[in-house]
Amino acid sequence: MGEPDSQPRLMNACPTCGEVIDVSACAPFSKVLCPSCSAPIRVRGDFLHFKIQKKIGEGGMSRVFLALDQTLGRQVALKILNPDFSEDSKRAEEFEREAKITAAISHPNVVKVYSAGSDQGHYFIAMELVGGGSLDERIAEGGAVSEQVALDMAAELVEGLNAAHEAGLIHRDMKPGNVLFSDNGTSKIVDFGLALVLANADQDDGEIWATPYYVPPEKLYKEPEDFRSDIYSLGATLFHALAGQPPYSADTSSIEELKAIKERPISLEMSAPNVSVATCELVDRMMARQPEARYASYAELMEHLGFARQQLLEGGGGDAAATRKMRRKVEEGRARTAALVMLFVVVSVLGGILAVQFYNRGLDSGDGDGGGNGGGNGGIVLGDGAKSTTERF
Repeated sequence: MGEPDSQPRLMNACPTCGEVIDVSACAPFSKVLCPSCSAPIRVRGDFLHFKIQKKIGEGGMSRVFLALDQTLGRQVALKILNPDFSEDSKRAEEFEREAKITAAISHPNVVKVYSAGSDQGHYFIAMELVGGGSLDERIAEGGAVSEQVALDMAAELVEGLNAAHEAGLIHRDMKPGNVLFSDNGTSKIVDFGLALVLANADQDDGEIWATPYYVPPEKLYKEPEDFRSDIYSLGATLFHALAGQPPYSADTSSIEELKAIKERPISLEMSAPNVSVATCELVDRMMARQPEARYASYAELMEHLGFARQQLLEGGGGDAAATRKMRRKVEEGRARTAALVMLFVVVSVLGGILAVQFYNRGLDSGDGDGGGNGGGNGGIVLGDGAKSTTERF
């Protein structure tokens, strides 16, 4: 999109008294009072060929408006970057990147991007208008959604995430607020603003932007993320939808507190006892602490999801052999987690033994007094580099 267009000062005429007002500093579609007659005036309602009609959403970096594409005669969702961020070259680049990333995905379960540009010093993205509200709004208004609705929605969202993955992307911020519904009830994923291009995964700048309830544990430790991180966040989203509450009660932006919270095992059955066993096992595995214990592919996740939907249709009964097979797969996932934990313990113990032996050799050889790696006390200083800091997500 390049730099925002250099614009002359913007003037609006009051429709009541004709007074001309300088509105250059006013936000898009804001309301000001005429200094002469005090009549309320809507200003900056046109962006290129888009005419703003009303505000329909707002986030930390941008606002979303219902707008009319006057060229094609259709309504769109116009996402406009807030003024402070439009002046920030880094945030403006991220906004442009979001448009390109989302436009690269063509799938019925991902919100379409039509165009992007800048006008009057503001960057904008014109997107498909999705009029059925968000999952976040549904939960806030009606509490937990039915298991059937949640599973049907999950199947569509998995298809959308898989399409992104096949395009070489992970979403990195799956949550109820980023799940929208069309007028006919189709689930759609929106907001790829935090998406990561897998080919350039090592170029991430180290900042942690996420929503605490749904952030996967590996992200807190700045470990590599992949599609299994999206599976975790989708699992947390389904947990919230089925239980009517987030998977964790603590709402904090402290990294250290979140790390401790995410170490606790999660169980949907404890929060939603009316949900079937198959669905509880599905969500619990999606939210496994270790990525290796989650589903190894979206195809595997869809298989278990299809099984849970079939079990629900059959009233929890169904083929006993199929049930045993699916539970065996769940147990294998748990076994992988247990094996990883045991491996970590063994490596830690061996590392400790080697460190002690190395330390003792240093003392025996006289290297422990002053100098060397250990400093003045003859020991080996090990810094974990951890800081107890609070970061805003």
